[in-house]
Amino acid sequence: MKFLPRCRAGVVLILTLMICVLFLGYTLDAEAQKKKKKKSGVTGKVMLFINGEPVEKAYVYGYVGKIESRAASLGIVGITDFISHGTKKDGNFKLDLPPGKYYIVARKRESNANFGPLRPGDLYDHTLGLKAVTIRKGKYIKRDFKLRRLAEPLFFQGLTMTERITNQGIIGRLLDEDGNDIPGTFAMAYRDDDMYRLPDFTSTVTDDEGNYTIYFPKGGRYWIAARTNAMRVPDQGEPFGRYEGSDDHSVVVKDNEFLRDIDITMRPYDGDPPEGYSPVHNY
Repeated sequence: MKFLPRCRAGVVLILTLMICVLFLGYTLDAEAQKKKKKKSGVTGKVMLFINGEPVEKAYVYGYVGKIESRAASLGIVGITDFISHGTKKDGNFKLDLPPGKYYIVARKRESNANFGPLRPGDLYDHTLGLKAVTIRKGKYIKRDFKLRRLAEPLFFQGLTMTERITNQGIIGRLLDEDGNDIPGTFAMAYRDDDMYRLPDFTSTVTDDEGNYTIYFPKGGRYWIAARTNAMRVPDQGEPFGRYEGSDDHSVVVKDNEFLRDIDITMRPYDGDPPEGYSPVHNY
């Protein structure tokens, strides 16, 4: 007869354990659903500009909008902050982003890699990267991309690839009038003294201490400047500077040599460009 109470106690224990497991599972599922509902970001489709066909193995990138000149002016040069999975055959993507402001672009490299400099033949759409988008908590915004084929090195026609490492170039810092470092912008080099047009070479993006490097394919004379937007002539008040270590703002670089301390002070631009110069956009 003692067996029955023990049996009942065992059943009660088993039922109690089952209830606890079910409750724990429900709680975890509820937490997972709660977290899922709080996700935010960008969704959409990546297509070809010429015919609207979906693009497979394209990637969408989100750059944190800490420095507008870096994103809007450089066409998003540097290491990305967020990246989507590669698109499938239907071209659809989903990029999860925490709430905040971002510059969003899409790229498809012939190598199918999701990193590295763009090369001629790669596809890109940086149009949406010209203006920051705002991502709100628990919300996804929809953006579609139409990729164009890159004909020239780097991100814009007329600019030479910044990531190409060679054996000669210049190294320096970008500074404001008070001697403070200017991060997130870049120096430029020209093959002649026409320094209003698109540059022939651009530097790596300046770091937190304003340091930059420009690599040249070979030695020679180069004219050096700095400004926040290479896609148009300088605007009134825009930070702008030329190398002041020589009368004509040029340097002479020898093969297999780096010139150091080529510092440039940037001041608000207060001049007018020559007649006939106008903004240039190659999107």
